[in-house]
Amino acid sequence: LHSELGYDINGSKGERFYPAVQYGSWARPSNSSSIQENNSLFWQIKNYLTYTGNVDKHNYTLMVGQECWESTYRYQSVTAQNLPSNDIKNPSLGEDAKITSGFGSSAMASFFGRGTYNYDERYMATYTYRRDGSSNFGPKNRWADFHSFAASWRFSNEVFFESIEEILSNGKLRIGWGQTGNANISGYRWGSSISKMETGLGLGYRQSNIANPYVKWETQEQTNIGIDLGFLNDRINLVVDAYIKESKDMLMPMQLPSYMGTRGNGSSALASPWGNYGHISNEGIEFSLNTRNLTGQFTWDTDFNISFNKNKLKGLDGLESSAIEGYGQWSDVVSLTRIGQPLFNFYGYKVDGIYKDLDDLKNSPKPAKYPADGNFNRYNTVWVGDIKYKDLSGPDGVPDGIIDEYDRTDLGSPFPKFTFGFSNSFSYKNFDANIFINGCYGNKIYNYMAMNLSNMKSTWDNQLSKVTNRAVIAPVDASKVYPAVVNGVTVNNWYDDITNVTVINPNTDVPRAIANDPNDNDRISDRYIEDGSYLRIASVTIGYTFPKKMIRSLKIDNLRIYAQGQNLHTFTNYSGYDPEIGANTANVNVYGLDNGRYPSPKTYSIGVSITL
Repeated sequence: LHSELGYDINGSKGERFYPAVQYGSWARPSNSSSIQENNSLFWQIKNYLTYTGNVDKHNYTLMVGQECWESTYRYQSVTAQNLPSNDIKNPSLGEDAKITSGFGSSAMASFFGRGTYNYDERYMATYTYRRDGSSNFGPKNRWADFHSFAASWRFSNEVFFESIEEILSNGKLRIGWGQTGNANISGYRWGSSISKMETGLGLGYRQSNIANPYVKWETQEQTNIGIDLGFLNDRINLVVDAYIKESKDMLMPMQLPSYMGTRGNGSSALASPWGNYGHISNEGIEFSLNTRNLTGQFTWDTDFNISFNKNKLKGLDGLESSAIEGYGQWSDVVSLTRIGQPLFNFYGYKVDGIYKDLDDLKNSPKPAKYPADGNFNRYNTVWVGDIKYKDLSGPDGVPDGIIDEYDRTDLGSPFPKFTFGFSNSFSYKNFDANIFINGCYGNKIYNYMAMNLSNMKSTWDNQLSKVTNRAVIAPVDASKVYPAVVNGVTVNNWYDDITNVTVINPNTDVPRAIANDPNDNDRISDRYIEDGSYLRIASVTIGYTFPKKMIRSLKIDNLRIYAQGQNLHTFTNYSGYDPEIGANTANVNVYGLDNGRYPSPKTYSIGVSITL
């Protein structure tokens, strides 16, 4: 029985695993049983009323509507340990019973209206109004109003364009302005909740978060201007869109100093209040070009698009000195967004090579572990072969010959200067093919995975192959005899003598191997900043559609076979698995941080499409 239940021969129930003969696998030293009940309810009501009319060439549509929904949930569970047998499932017959429960609800209501006007397919306009209310906000700011307006002019339908309609087959000018709301925060963020906490005196309760009953809707305003052009009977189509988008009253947690109790262990830290603290702008322009290059028995169509975008933090809680910090892991600040600067720029030290010898150490800016008495120790102080960082600033903004936190600076943007996509489709008789390529240019990636796998702090961890190019130290004078006295201290080996060591590969960017790393060689720095530009063959598809007369006897309307490959090859200088990193899942204020993201797989597939 002991073996079946996962106990050892002495009946011990430690946190180790023991072989369970009954199941032929590993089992925990105690069994458990749990029962959970979940109840949820969602209801939604939508009502729309639309009226369409026209007077001569004037066409109009009016619409009013209302939507509302509510979602509620509740759950309870009971878990117990050490049941008498694996055949008994009732938690009430076990020990150490624990009860958990929870409940919540959310609701939203909207009232809206829209009017559209069209005159002779030349002049068009739209106006939209909506009033939204969300339970995610407190009673003071639960409702918000949003407006939008758009107008267009199809100038190719004007009489004075008839003379060039064979060249310009379509022309449309568009302009628009609109607001949208964002209520994407958890329920009751505006209030203060409590949670239980184990203490030395027993179970206690604490405040979980700082309340803010004045948190309200985030508003996004966007202004667009665009033009659509079609040439040569729409064989060439060009769409250009320019936009300015501003996110105001952004929903985000306030970043408070550590003495407020908002940092540290999640089981005891006080969550910062959510509020409307940010103001961000995005400006950009997008081009989309579609061409029918060849028509007839052999066809060739091309689609190309390219987008340019710049973003900026315009405000943060009204404080000019405020900034948004982004963390890689624990307390590692990897990005910093200041007022007037682009979002999520990487932030850290700049590398200035490695310390090549004692003279280099003496004549370079002094790091924190530089010994004031001149007694260098390769285990506890900076040493030959360590990373040398640039002295960029001091407390007063002027370089001071000391390497400290004031020397951290902007290390580049994780956002590309532009992104693009390029697709070509071909067909000849019953054969078809498509090639899609995409990519981006000008962005930076912080290779956080390389930082963790090239620090050479432990003999037990795997390392990247680049560590074979680490700084190699050799004696300046191989004939020097040891033990020897250096600066009043007896030194037993040449590699412990700071006056007799030098780096024989001074152009390397990989520091020496040292377990405790007194110089903090793996601090956040541009050592791990890489170019994230790439061009990817995203997909290639080849297909064949069987002629109708071949499959008519099989009573099949359509039969197509195809082969496809995805993510076939990526052209990039990035040393990691995949340069397409995106947003960080652990911290919303970090973008382009590669902390072991699973790469996009290369996929090959064949298929058959049948229509009966």
